[in-house]
Amino acid sequence: MSRKKSRKKRKNNSKLFWIIIIVICIMGVFFIYKGVNNDTNESKKNNTIPIFNENVETYEASILAAGDVMVHTPQLQAQYDYSNGTYNFDNNFKYVKKYIENADYSLANLETTLAGNDVYQYSSYPTFNSPNELADALKNAGFDLLSTINNHSFDKSDLGVNRTLSTLKEKGFDTVGTRKNSSSNEYIIKDINNIKVGITSYSYGDVKNNNKYLNGIKISEECEDKMNIFDSSDVNKAFETISSTTDKMKDSDLQVVILHWGKEYARKETDFQKQLSQKLCDNGVDIIIGSHPHVVEPVETITSTDGKNETLVIYSLGNYISNQRRETVGAYSEDGLMVNINISKKANEQEAKVKKVTCIPTWVNKYSNGYKNVYEIVPIEDESDLNSITSLNKYNVKQSYNNTASLIDDSDIITVVDSPFK
Repeated sequence: MSRKKSRKKRKNNSKLFWIIIIVICIMGVFFIYKGVNNDTNESKKNNTIPIFNENVETYEASILAAGDVMVHTPQLQAQYDYSNGTYNFDNNFKYVKKYIENADYSLANLETTLAGNDVYQYSSYPTFNSPNELADALKNAGFDLLSTINNHSFDKSDLGVNRTLSTLKEKGFDTVGTRKNSSSNEYIIKDINNIKVGITSYSYGDVKNNNKYLNGIKISEECEDKMNIFDSSDVNKAFETISSTTDKMKDSDLQVVILHWGKEYARKETDFQKQLSQKLCDNGVDIIIGSHPHVVEPVETITSTDGKNETLVIYSLGNYISNQRRETVGAYSEDGLMVNINISKKANEQEAKVKKVTCIPTWVNKYSNGYKNVYEIVPIEDESDLNSITSLNKYNVKQSYNNTASLIDDSDIITVVDSPFK
C-alpha cells in the first residue's frame, strides 16, 4: 500500500472515530434531557420539586398536647376572689406556661362547658359549667386549640354547647369537636410553619334509635349534627364515622385525631381503643391523642397493615388539672402528661412525618395557703424548679413520675424526660 493511500485510510478512520463520538454525545444529551424532562413533568403532577434539587427546604414544627382540663367545686372555691367577686385560674398554669408557649401549637381537652351563670349556676360533677375566666387562663398560658367534644359537652344543653363555642372563638381559640352550624367542617386544617396539619376531634357516645346521648343526656335535634360523636358500641361504626371526616383531611400534610374514649381510671388501653387505632392507622392518620380515662395510658407507635404508615398513639394524657385525688378516685388521677411532638416536612414531599416525641410527666399539686386551697400543675422534669416549690410532696411527685414513665414506650422516636430524682 502506498503512503498516500495509508494516510487517506488513517484520515478516514479518524473521521469515522469523531463521527461516532459526536453521535454518542448527542444521544447522551438527548436521554439526559428526556430523563430530566420526565422528572420535572412528574414533579409538576405531584406538586413537588424535582429530585435533583439538592437544596430542598425542610419545614419543622412542634405540637404540644395536654390532657383533661376540669373544674370541680373545690377548684371553683379556690379560684374565687372574694374581694372583687371574680375568678382567676392563671396560677394553675404558671409552672407549665413555658412549655405551652415554647411549642408552635398547643392543644388540650376542655372537659367542661362555659354556659355562663345567668341560666345555670357554676357546677361540677355530674354536670359541669365553669366561668369564662378558665378560658382566659388557658389563653394566657399559651394554648391555641381546645377540643370541645367529650362526654360532658351537653351537660348544660344547647346553651352550653353554643356559648362554650362562642366564648372560645371570642377569645381567639381554634376549636374542634363542636361547631356553630351543622354545615361547617368537622375539622380544621392549620398551617403551622408551612406544614398543613388537619385536626379533628370525636367523643364516644351512645347511639340508640338514631338518637345520640352524652353523659346519659339525649342531645337535642338542634345540636346532634353539630357535635362529633361516634358509636362506642361498635368499632366498625366508630371508624366509619371518624374516617368520613379524616377522608376530607387528605389535602393536609399530617392528620391528627383527638379521641375521647376508653375506660375511666384504667391505665391500660381497651381492645376497642387498640382496634380503632389500627383502623385509623391503616387509613393514614398520623397522630391519635386520647382523653377521658383521667389517668395516663401508654404512648406508642403502631404500623399500618400494609407497612406504609406509622401512627403515634397517645391513648390517654390523663388529668391536666382537676380535683380528682388519691383520697377519692386513686393516686393515678393526679398524674398527667404533656407530649411535645416534633414534625417535619421537606418542600418536595407531600406528607409530613413525626420526627421526635418528648413526654413530660405532670402532677397536680394541691395545698393550702392558710385560708384556701391552691392548685398548680407541676412539670416533673427540672430538679431546681421542683426544689423551688416549698409546698411539694416530693414522695408523691417521684411516685407520679415513675407511674407515668413506666407507660411510655421508649424508642428511637419516643422518649420521656429524665427523672429529676437521683
